[in-house]
Amino acid sequence: MILSQLLPVFAVSAICSAALILARRWHIGVTGDIAGSSVHKIHTGTIPRVGGAAVYAAGLTGLALISRSLPDVTAKIVWMMWGCMTIVFVAGLVEDLTRMVPAAVRYLAALAAAALFSFAHDSYGISSIGISPFDLPLNSTAVRVAFFAFAVASVSHAFNLIDGQNGLCGGVSLLVFLALGITADRTNQEMLATLSYTMAAANLGFLVFNFPFGKLFLGDGGAYFNGAIAGVITVFVVEGSSAVSPWLAVLVLVYPIWETLFSMIRRTQARRPFHQADSDHLHHLVASADFSRQFGNGRYVALPILACFAPFALAAPLLREQTPALVAGIAIFITLYSLVYRALGKRSRRFLARA
Repeated sequence: MILSQLLPVFAVSAICSAALILARRWHIGVTGDIAGSSVHKIHTGTIPRVGGAAVYAAGLTGLALISRSLPDVTAKIVWMMWGCMTIVFVAGLVEDLTRMVPAAVRYLAALAAAALFSFAHDSYGISSIGISPFDLPLNSTAVRVAFFAFAVASVSHAFNLIDGQNGLCGGVSLLVFLALGITADRTNQEMLATLSYTMAAANLGFLVFNFPFGKLFLGDGGAYFNGAIAGVITVFVVEGSSAVSPWLAVLVLVYPIWETLFSMIRRTQARRPFHQADSDHLHHLVASADFSRQFGNGRYVALPILACFAPFALAAPLLREQTPALVAGIAIFITLYSLVYRALGKRSRRFLARA
């Protein structure tokens, strides 16, 4: 997709984001995210949390431009996917506006959206995970569809889990969509490359106002939607070419996936419900008081995390056929994450003890 086609997507995202900020006095009472309203919120002031609407509108604009040049069958599939994933966006947006949609309901909405798309698209599903014995159950249509729905919903939820710092979820989304676009480009999947770059441009327009000063938040609508679209495109890219190992999907998404699994493990070890929100994520540790001076009171906390994640996500397209290398990359990331988390945890506890 050439730059002139991406510019309208970026422009729509930036203009919608600016409009939401300029008109905040008319909607902040409904859309505002209040500082300290829950344990995992560490920002100050009241910020509109509906930036996902700008990403959605920009993506929709891009899709309208893309579909003009697609064969009718392909355009139908893409619009079908977008329509189903809109369920995820709406569920998140309702939570942003009402604070009355539990995480379990949002996850079920993503699960239902993915299953609906799968059934509508000839029972589309995941046919292989790259481990022969575990691939056998995927010969069953029901298992393929169920695994596809679970994967997409889980990635959608994982993106929301990392949405806790200015630029973090938007930056991760940008990197993921770029990595998927490069992979699709290199495997001659032009439509998927175009769709990936479109979503990257949509997030970039939002990031202009989200990072570093946090004038607008992505919100649950944007985070869940980004994750759902990323999950579907990832499956399409892997399933669409024999030159792409299934393990590319894990490396491209390794940060949100591991953040989710790690959070579940540590909460279980602490004898807390694994789904209970807390302020012990990696981005919370980086943003702790001991580090605020270095990162401008939290404004730039996302930068070191994104800098660590970027090499892994962007290396994935280069290693797309090399399963051992992809698995090694995943193992290295998990090891580094665990070591950094432990070191930051100790340093944060020492700081709190001195405070």
